[in-house]
Amino acid sequence: MERILHMAFNQDGSCFCLGTNKGFLVYNTSPIKKLRQKEFNEGIKIIEMLKKSNILALVGDIDINDKENQNESLTKNKIIIYDDIESKINSELTLDSEVLNVKLKLNKIIATTKNNYLYIIELFSLNIINVFKIYEKSKGIFALNSDDKNLILAFPYRHSGFVKIKKFNEKSIIPNINAHDNDISFLSLDKEGNLLSTTSTRGTLIRIFCTFNGELIQELRRGAKIAEIYSINFDLNKKFLGCSSNNGTVHIFSIYKSMKYLKENKIIEYESSDSNKKEDGKKKEEPKNQKSLIGSIVSVLKLGIPYFESEWSFAQFRIPKMEKTIISFSQIEENTINVLTKSGNLYQASFDLSLGGECHKFNDIDLFKQNVEKNKE
Repeated sequence: MERILHMAFNQDGSCFCLGTNKGFLVYNTSPIKKLRQKEFNEGIKIIEMLKKSNILALVGDIDINDKENQNESLTKNKIIIYDDIESKINSELTLDSEVLNVKLKLNKIIATTKNNYLYIIELFSLNIINVFKIYEKSKGIFALNSDDKNLILAFPYRHSGFVKIKKFNEKSIIPNINAHDNDISFLSLDKEGNLLSTTSTRGTLIRIFCTFNGELIQELRRGAKIAEIYSINFDLNKKFLGCSSNNGTVHIFSIYKSMKYLKENKIIEYESSDSNKKEDGKKKEEPKNQKSLIGSIVSVLKLGIPYFESEWSFAQFRIPKMEKTIISFSQIEENTINVLTKSGNLYQASFDLSLGGECHKFNDIDLFKQNVEKNKE
């Protein structure tokens, strides 16, 4: 039986990849369509796609010390650059420890390893450009902006709850951010790298920081109970942030407050006055998160940050079966999320900007059982 070992959306959510115990699959997101499938008879524990190209980064699932296995390319400490049109390995790089996380940029690979290093690598030559030591309990997590204009990284650094931001096209030094009083469990950057979202192993709060000065802008409350965060993703249209966790609910938050901060501080330009109006000439109403006063007092005392009202999500989507999920916002259908599960289901649901509340599910696809070219309900 085919089992998913890893799943990932590409940089704009237009495609997603599945690494399985047999090989990998690549799908178009909207409309749902299987684009590629490759069997290696070995597992793929990490797969990442470069935009919508034929270039994939793969990491196999073979133990480093498994000397009986003949496929030396698919060990856990090797990064493979695979050309899916040519169906061949272009290059591979062996690292000193098991690879935990890989992301692709225009001409670079970013990877983290079990022995707590982060590598910046040239994509095709596989020359190592930079190496950073990361926090020892980070489990390989880091965030990378998807815009090709610059390279911005965020990763857990030195102490529990601290995050380092590294901007490679700028000489400015951003103070390390004391984001949480527990270990960081997930990081995400928006497309341009202006906003950083963080959450800790408690999984109750998501904080949004400005990457230019490290200032806390917005505090979002996922829930009151401890949860494991599976995925946090910014909307490429700069309106929303989505979060999924092991409690079985996807939360959608408005980031209007964060975008307003960036505009008022001239980090980004104001949109033209016409862009905020509907066709009838009326100003668009921004979706509003629900307000909450709980949970912030401790943060003020321990972290020394300004007091914030934490905001509850304005829209939610309930996963039919509680399992690991990743999410992205659709670039084709407005106000729509894609939710991919570890068992191989893809849910697509829309949300109402003015009413919020429960999302409307309009697609439910079992990728391993259903003909994904005929998927509309």
